[in-house]
Amino acid sequence: MNPYLILNLPPDADDQAVRRAYLEAIKLSPPDHDPKRFQAVSVAYEKIKDEPSRHRYTLFDRTPPGDSPLDVFFQWAHLRRQFQPLPLEAMKEWLRACSKK
Repeated sequence: MNPYLILNLPPDADDQAVRRAYLEAIKLSPPDHDPKRFQAVSVAYEKIKDEPSRHRYTLFDRTPPGDSPLDVFFQWAHLRRQFQPLPLEAMKEWLRACSKK
C-alpha cells in the first residue's frame, strides 16, 4: 500500500510534513480504537519518515518488478552460474552505500 495515500501526503512532502501527518493520523485512529489502521499508519510512517527511508521506498518498493537495481543484479548473477550472490540484506546495504556516493 502506498504510504503517501495512507498519510494523505503529496510525494514531495518533507520530513516535518510527514511527521505532522503521522501524528494527525495517530490522533484520528489510536491503537485501541482501530488497531489495523494504527498499524497501517505506523508502517507507512516508517517507510517515509526521513530522506533515506523515502529514497529506499522509491528505489525498492515503487520500482516495477524487474527494473530495480536488485532485480538487475539478480539477473546478472543468475547468468553467471559460478557466482554466489550475497545475502539479500548485504546486497541492500551495498546498494545503499553505492547510491550515497
